[in-house]
Amino acid sequence: MRRAFSTVAWAALAVLVGARPVIAQSSNFSPNSVDRPAVPVAGWIFTPTMVYSTSWDDNVLVRGTGDERGSDALQVVNPRASVEYAGRRGEMNLSYDGSFLRYREFDALDSYDQHGAISARRLVSPHVALFVRDTAALVPTTELVQFVGVPFARTGSAIEDLRGGIEAAFSRRASIVASYNFQWVRFDEQEIAANLRGGHSHGGAFELRYLLTKRTTFTTDYDLQHAAVADGAEIFTVQNTAVGLDQRLSPSTHVFGSIGIARLDVSTLGPARTGPAWRTGLRHQRRSADVELVYSRSFVPSYGFGGTLQNEEATARLHIPLTRHLYTQDAVSWRRDQGLTDIDLDLRSWWIETAIGYRWRPWLSLETFYAGTHQSISRPGGAVDRNRVGFQIITTNPLRVR
Repeated sequence: MRRAFSTVAWAALAVLVGARPVIAQSSNFSPNSVDRPAVPVAGWIFTPTMVYSTSWDDNVLVRGTGDERGSDALQVVNPRASVEYAGRRGEMNLSYDGSFLRYREFDALDSYDQHGAISARRLVSPHVALFVRDTAALVPTTELVQFVGVPFARTGSAIEDLRGGIEAAFSRRASIVASYNFQWVRFDEQEIAANLRGGHSHGGAFELRYLLTKRTTFTTDYDLQHAAVADGAEIFTVQNTAVGLDQRLSPSTHVFGSIGIARLDVSTLGPARTGPAWRTGLRHQRRSADVELVYSRSFVPSYGFGGTLQNEEATARLHIPLTRHLYTQDAVSWRRDQGLTDIDLDLRSWWIETAIGYRWRPWLSLETFYAGTHQSISRPGGAVDRNRVGFQIITTNPLRVR
């Protein structure tokens, strides 16, 4: 593990130093973000990225109130790579993100996170396109935003989501997107993960967009998920339907909102349930500044405690240049999950990430960062807090492949 840690770091840096740059700009802030070309260019682009960070972790064991938490220094070597293709009738993206985590004292927790994604889109006629996307992750804890209704724990976790569908424009005003997806979730079998069930689901989604005016769009959304949790011991179907409006306030800013109904059908967990569902938000993107605010409420399947949850979540993301070289990027997410069946659950989770960076060279950035998570469950000792503060070096250099 320690030899691989050093080997990967030097190999990736060697590739980056010899790379020939393509003009790039920062993407939205996220743990797996990489710089991408400002304007899509026909052909292939290969983007190797290397991140090295050192930080202090105050809860390496991801334990709750009253348990031994353990704190330690953490070093991370994070090689990433993406391959993008843009053509006249299609586009493709392949990305991989792996992190070597090395602790100073708790070396038994040294691990390797893996994230991967592949997506493709093909124009089959002037107004119809087919698309497919598959994402997967293998991580040593459950502190992923993708896991809904799952308690934080240091337990090996795996998730994969496969989605495919069609986009069609019937006229200059009306368009639809129809898709079908499969999702698989698995957790390591450990006593600490007694409430982690795992399972799979599949279902479809439909979106209709109709342009009422140059600035106003009418929206209709419907999705259905049929889930089997704990090896099929719990089976249920969730549906969400909503209609709304998308209003463009300016070329760089728009607001949106929708309201509808969420329904849990009769299942092995109990009778049918119905409740309100809504979603609202704001997005602003101008040059290198990017701001996004979103709030939603719906019914969702849970792979943690099992059953269906009433899910509320809010997210705020921003990337703002402070000077020519100095920038800040921040993300805050809040989620509340409540049981709809016989599960007495009130699970509240927070994720906070903030960084101040200095772009020293077009291919080199230096950042100080803070990452914190908090979760509370309606039971004794059900609060988990984890904080990391540190420094990281980011090198990235897109290459045009001729």
